[in-house]
Amino acid sequence: MPRLMPLELVHKVDHLLLEPQLSRQEIEAGCQSAIGLDCYAVVVKPHYIELARKVLKDTRVKVISVVGFPHGGATTATKMFETQDVLQRGADEVEMVINLGALRDGEDLVVKNDILSVVRVARGHPITVILETCYLTDEEKARACKIAEVAGAEYVKTATDFCGEGVSVADVRLLRATSSNLKLKAAGGIATRQAAREMIEAGAARIATRCTEKIADE
Repeated sequence: MPRLMPLELVHKVDHLLLEPQLSRQEIEAGCQSAIGLDCYAVVVKPHYIELARKVLKDTRVKVISVVGFPHGGATTATKMFETQDVLQRGADEVEMVINLGALRDGEDLVVKNDILSVVRVARGHPITVILETCYLTDEEKARACKIAEVAGAEYVKTATDFCGEGVSVADVRLLRATSSNLKLKAAGGIATRQAAREMIEAGAARIATRCTEKIADE
């Protein structure tokens, strides 16, 4: 019998399957787990999109993939190609890592055009901009959020989950207060049911975690 999340978390979890060492068998197992736990989506590397779609066929679990991952420093042209590629492979949503260096250099127009170009290539598919808040000041977090909104993104996401520091409730509240139009995904070290609930209560629309089964088993 499937292990269901509490009602306030059901279908709000993106199950992360992005560790560099994951094999085909582990991706398949992760997708099966996402089905049993009623996750909103799985997040996979581009190489495994077709595999995830096959396992998730006839379920409501979506497939998300990433561009500019994990550091965001790829050129805009590269991100545009990656976006087209992952959508052709069958991704339902795209998550792009913001150009952290350009943001911290104050090159807001470069950051805006980077996101806008991906949004245009996506042609209506939801775009999430990953901010990697552990590297940013509060001013940079707020500015990044506003740029993402102007550029047409649907979501901002706090982190890749590879930064090494956990997301804070304060960050979620800050981003939520910065924009009422963007939806928010909380990610970064969310490993307990209490932490997941705190993120939802702080304003996150969805949670992204590698610890989905642990949270469900609590």
